[in-house]
Amino acid sequence: MNRFDWKINLQLWLKARRDISPELADSIIVFFGVAFEHTRCPQRAWFGIHPSRASLVVGGIYLAAIQRSGEDQGLWLLVDQQPPPIKGIEYRPVKSTQKSKYPLVWAHSISLTNLPNLLSNTILWDSFSTASEKILVSPIASDRDSLQERRNKKRLSDFWVGKSVQVKEEEQFQDAVRSALLDKPELRRKRIENARAIPNKIEVISVSFARNPDVVAEVLFLANGYCEYCKNPAPFVRRANNSPYLEVHHKKPLSEGGEDTVANAVALCPNCHRKAHYGWPRGFK
Repeated sequence: MNRFDWKINLQLWLKARRDISPELADSIIVFFGVAFEHTRCPQRAWFGIHPSRASLVVGGIYLAAIQRSGEDQGLWLLVDQQPPPIKGIEYRPVKSTQKSKYPLVWAHSISLTNLPNLLSNTILWDSFSTASEKILVSPIASDRDSLQERRNKKRLSDFWVGKSVQVKEEEQFQDAVRSALLDKPELRRKRIENARAIPNKIEVISVSFARNPDVVAEVLFLANGYCEYCKNPAPFVRRANNSPYLEVHHKKPLSEGGEDTVANAVALCPNCHRKAHYGWPRGFK
């Protein structure tokens, strides 16, 4: 069975809305991608698209939503108590949780133009992550699986492979990248010449790839601390080794047969990397 492509479905929904610019559509796609990434209950969360809204829910309550009409119009995000002040975002109590063990709060803005202010606030997303776990003790979060299926929603864990699934592999890979960066460039390039262009596939919950740390190291080395798309310097340095923080992105995804080579990879700042994955149009050439 084909995996549900949430981005394509969301793009089609956004494209039909003439009042949403391509830039705002990009932000909405990033909004849901970050919400998926920070959700601690993927087995109980459901994502769906209705003519007037797109939403991630658990039981009978939103975790994250974009509502396009009616009295609930705007963006909604479930967060924990004492969220950070953000320009354009108002907070209000979640009435259905006020008598539960963990009273929670809505982050809300009628105007979607405030999305960038929300997306860049890591404290808020940590608060959302906590709230996505605390809400599970509230009766409003009781499972409604049959109802979600009738409404054609998709269970988050069925189509989204979060970071936690790949944390150990990613840590090992980053260790290999650091080792490759410390190696002599001529030795690293020699290994790249002899390496497989198409990486081995690894079966996990989904298909992953055994990436070449030498390729990542060489791309970072050639970028010399500057994002290859926006041309700005890396936004900060890595705590581990004080190197410029950039992320390596495959221009043609490995999942689509792209090669794990220096020619098919670019070094991007985190913002441009998110745009490459979640933006519209997709990717960079």
